[in-house]
Amino acid sequence: MTFAEHFAKMWWAYVVIFVMICLSAYFSASEIAFNTSNKMRLRRSAECGCKTAKIAFGITEKFTTALSAILIGNNLANIAVSTCMTLIVMNLFADHVAIASTIATILVTIVILIFGEIVPKILAKQNADVVVKLIAIPTKILTIILSPFVFLVMALLFVLRKIWGCDHKCDEPTVTEEELVSIIDTIEQEGLINEEQGDLLQSTLEFSDTTIEKIMTPRIDMTAIDIDDDSSEISKLLSDTTQYSRLPVYEDSIDNIIGVLSLTRYYKATLESSEPDIRSLLLKPCKLHKTMKLPAALAKLREAKMHLAIVIDEFGGTLGVVTMEDILEELVGDIWDDTDVIVLDCVATGENTYEVASDMNIDDFFEEVDFAKPEDFSCEYSTMGGWAIQMLNADPHVGDSFRYENIFVIVAQMERECITKLTILVEPKKDDEEILV
Repeated sequence: MTFAEHFAKMWWAYVVIFVMICLSAYFSASEIAFNTSNKMRLRRSAECGCKTAKIAFGITEKFTTALSAILIGNNLANIAVSTCMTLIVMNLFADHVAIASTIATILVTIVILIFGEIVPKILAKQNADVVVKLIAIPTKILTIILSPFVFLVMALLFVLRKIWGCDHKCDEPTVTEEELVSIIDTIEQEGLINEEQGDLLQSTLEFSDTTIEKIMTPRIDMTAIDIDDDSSEISKLLSDTTQYSRLPVYEDSIDNIIGVLSLTRYYKATLESSEPDIRSLLLKPCKLHKTMKLPAALAKLREAKMHLAIVIDEFGGTLGVVTMEDILEELVGDIWDDTDVIVLDCVATGENTYEVASDMNIDDFFEEVDFAKPEDFSCEYSTMGGWAIQMLNADPHVGDSFRYENIFVIVAQMERECITKLTILVEPKKDDEEILV
């Protein structure tokens, strides 16, 4: 049999193969396009009145149903290609069944992989937002046509979920916090935003997870006024303290904060009387629990119209103070004014050697020295001083030291049983090649 005779007999099979490969390419492109398209951009386009975008967004919202139809259609198309290719080859090599079968298998695999899978998926992924709009209407029609089969698939999935104990309803967010962090890093690397803007976005994400205990001025560093102090004692304290415009006032014990004194009101009162009634000048204290997150704390301060809050523990005792400035600095970075004394938490004193304040955050120090914190790292404290206390079994002394991986820490200074300064050596990590040598 000549090829002309063969083609005259089997032309319809070639047409079917061509059509089915086109359909297979469409199904493959649909699957990848709907999975990789930007849903937020699609929704915005739908809200602007684009009908195809509206249909496409509706499909992405219930993509499991559409995916079932796409996969069913794709498999039917591939089966049709395989069947027709086998018929064509068998007609050409009727006397050699084994050879015909092998050739058919190889040809089908190559054709489907290249033209039905790889090429359409690559093109669809590169132009996902455009492709989903083009295929939205056909995909919607396909889902309706194959709805009986889709119903059977969804019913089977429901039964399997019940057997495996999986919840049918999925409450996972469209984008997780980790994915947002990754997105910010990516667009920063691509130059769409600068480093400062990237840091601000990162700070915004971390803001809602940070507690006020992590940023407060601890009790030991608090400046507070005793209600029984006379004017001379208060004036001396205020002359030594220029950092705050408001100070907490306590009675009997610092655990009993009875109010907050505005220095402006106090100085005005001293113009009228040498011994003003401090109690009458006090503002009601705003007390916040140590576990309160920063957004809630900021809302509380704004509601109370206060710039300073007392941080308390579960027993109501005073742990420290936090200001609105402290909270805002977690978003925008350090806010300096004329009264601030610039003290660096980490100062390089030599090659790979640092002098570190005990109240420096552990994560900030690790970031400063480019140390990748291991997944199994655990510390019940958030500061470098607290970490040293934990590593030294809660009994630190000046000169005590410990090692963690390539970090060597020495207690350099203490005041009132409290670590105030650490000397840290960060040894360079050896490359794998150096270790082998």
